[in-house]
Amino acid sequence: MPIYLIGMMGSGKTTLGNKLSKILNMSFIDLDKEIEKIENTTINNLFSKKGEEYFRNLESKVLKNTEAKNAIVATGGGIILRKENRLFLKNHKTIFLYVPVEDLIKRINPDNRPLLKDGKDRLYKIWDMRKALYNEFKKIDLSNLNIQESLAKILYEIIDEKEEILENDFQEVIIKYKGLMDLKNKKYVFASKNVYRIYREFFNKPFLLKEGEEKKDYKNLEYIYQYLIENEISRKDEIYGVGGGSVTDLTGFIGSTFKRGLDFYFYPTTLLSQIDASIGGKTGINFSKIKNVIGTFSIPEKVIIDPITIISQDEKNYLSGIIEGFKIAIIDGNTSLFTENIEKIKNRNLNILEKIIKYAAITKLKIVSKDPYDNNIRRLLNLGHTFGHGFESITGITHGLSVGWGIKKEIELFEDKIKEKDKKIILNFLKKILPEEIFKKDIPTEKLKNYIIQDKKINNNSIIDFPIIKSIGNVELEKIKITDIIK
Repeated sequence: MPIYLIGMMGSGKTTLGNKLSKILNMSFIDLDKEIEKIENTTINNLFSKKGEEYFRNLESKVLKNTEAKNAIVATGGGIILRKENRLFLKNHKTIFLYVPVEDLIKRINPDNRPLLKDGKDRLYKIWDMRKALYNEFKKIDLSNLNIQESLAKILYEIIDEKEEILENDFQEVIIKYKGLMDLKNKKYVFASKNVYRIYREFFNKPFLLKEGEEKKDYKNLEYIYQYLIENEISRKDEIYGVGGGSVTDLTGFIGSTFKRGLDFYFYPTTLLSQIDASIGGKTGINFSKIKNVIGTFSIPEKVIIDPITIISQDEKNYLSGIIEGFKIAIIDGNTSLFTENIEKIKNRNLNILEKIIKYAAITKLKIVSKDPYDNNIRRLLNLGHTFGHGFESITGITHGLSVGWGIKKEIELFEDKIKEKDKKIILNFLKKILPEEIFKKDIPTEKLKNYIIQDKKINNNSIIDFPIIKSIGNVELEKIKITDIIK
C-alpha cells in the first residue's frame, strides 16, 4: 500500500521519499514528475500555459491513480488545497513533513517554483494559507535534522512495532523496531547528546553524555559516580545506556562497578554498537590515551537493538558498523551476505540491515560463549584491530573504518598465508566500502610500533596473538614476534 508525503515546497518530500523507497524495498513516485511525463513539459510551463486550475485537476487524477501502488509517493506542496485530495490522503498512511519557513527559504530556488515568481518571501503567505490544512495530518517536525536523521524520524511513524529474541544461551539480545519508545518512563538513562537531540520525545530527563571516546575518561566517570550517589541509587535500581559503543562501554563499566554491581541495560543506536560493543560483556574506559585499558567482563540484563536508529547515523559511522560485520563474516565464512548486497547496504535497506544484525550478533555470541574472558578463540575478533587501533589513534578516524584499514594492512603483511581468491574478495569489498582516502592511506609499520606494543592483546613485549586469515571462514590465531611485523 502507498505511503504519502505531504508538506511545503522544499521540505524534502522528493529527496526523502526516494531514499525511503530504497530503505523499505518500495517503488517511488514523484507526482510532479508523473505530471510532467503526461504533459511532456515542466510544471513551470504547465502553470504559465494552462493555468493552476488545469494543473490541480490533473494532480488530483494522478494522485488517485497511485492508490494501488506499493510506493512512497511525494506529493506537490498544494495537494492539500482540495478537499477531495485531503479525504483521499486521510484514508491512507500520510505524513506531513514540517520544516520552518526560514529553513525552506534557504533551500529553495525560486526559478523552479511557479508560485514564487514574486520572490521567496511569498512562502510566508503560502504557509499561513495552508498550515491549518497540513496540520490535519500526522506531523513530523524535521527542524534541525539532516537527511539521515529525518529518514529515521519518518520511519518511526510508518513502521510497525515488532520484536525478535536472538536465540542463544549467553546473553539476552532482542531486535525491536521502535525500541527507544521503551525509555519514556525509565529513570537513570545515560544517553549521548546526539541521540537525545534526534529522539528526545522518548526520554524523560536523561543524563546526557558527550559524543565519542572522550566521554570514557576517569574524570567523567567520577562525575557520573557522584551523580549516582547524589540520587541515592541503590543496587535495586537499574541504569540504561543509549547510544553508540562508547556509551555502552561506559554504562556497562559503571553498572558493573558502582556498589559492586547494578543491573544495566543497553539500547545501542549505531550498527557498530549493535553487533559488537553491546555483545559479549566487555566494558571499559580509556586511560593514558589507551582505549579500554581499564574494564570488566559483565553481561547486561538485556540488549535492545532498534534497527531504525542505524538510519540516522552519519555515513562514516554507519560504514564502520558494516566493516565490523564484514570482519565477523570473514571469520565465520558468510561474506556473500555483504558482497552480494553492496547497493542495498549503501542504501541502508532495512531488510538487509536486519539480516546483518542477526547474523553478526548471533555469530559473535557463539564465539564469546565459548571464550567469555578472551583467552583464546574470542581473540579471533581482534582481526584488523592490532593495526586498526594504531591507525585510529594516529589519524582519529572512526573505529570501524580503522579496523577495515587494519584488515587490509594485515592481509598485505601476511599475503603469503591467504588464498589469492579470498584475498581479492576481501580487498574488493573493502575498496567499495572504505572511503578512498582511507583505503589508500599508508602509515609505515614503524610509526604504529608504540601502539602495537601497548595493545592489550599482547602477552609480553615480544609476542602477540595474531588472527591470520588463511581463507574466508578460516582465521587462525598465531603467535607472532613483534619484530616480524615491525620492520
